[in-house]
Amino acid sequence: LAAVVQAASLVKQIAETGQVDQAELETMLNSLVVENAATTEAVYDGIGNLRSGIRELNMQLSKKKDTKDVVLLRYIISLLHLERQLAKRPAMMDIISREIEQIPQHIEYFDGINTPQVIARFADIYHRTVSELKPQIQVYGDPGFLQQPDNVNRIRALLLSGIRAAVLWRQKGGRRWQFLFQSNKIIAAAEALYASS
Repeated sequence: LAAVVQAASLVKQIAETGQVDQAELETMLNSLVVENAATTEAVYDGIGNLRSGIRELNMQLSKKKDTKDVVLLRYIISLLHLERQLAKRPAMMDIISREIEQIPQHIEYFDGINTPQVIARFADIYHRTVSELKPQIQVYGDPGFLQQPDNVNRIRALLLSGIRAAVLWRQKGGRRWQFLFQSNKIIAAAEALYASS
């Protein structure tokens, strides 16, 4: 769930500032190509790489109204909803899996996952599959940043990584209603994770 939040907050950063933390972007992109990880933490190369997502999750679920970010919450709930839509479309999930299996060759060819060409490939996968699902995620921000192709690609790649995180959360027993109605339990777990990361 912290990874869903991290993907959503990076989307928000790009949309509003045109900037993004490169290490956090890389963590989310790498999570898309990790196969057969021994643990959920291993998908993100350790819980420490999700610190900002854990911190943001705490803030969003806290009782204080001023710490809540309505746009970010909308992205998070939309990602959890899209994961449910995607689960009903096994053929689309197969296409995404097959396409992602080819990404490591691109990473090798372009010498890194955080290159415009590889990010454009992730974005293309999202555009041809997930963006067909309804309702589409509406991204809010500065039109100047949102019209730049590299930013559009980074946002789409991050949304794909957010859906991957939502799939993992569901596989571990997570449900959308828990995010909405069991916030105290999630906060307690998030605080423990943050302390240990």
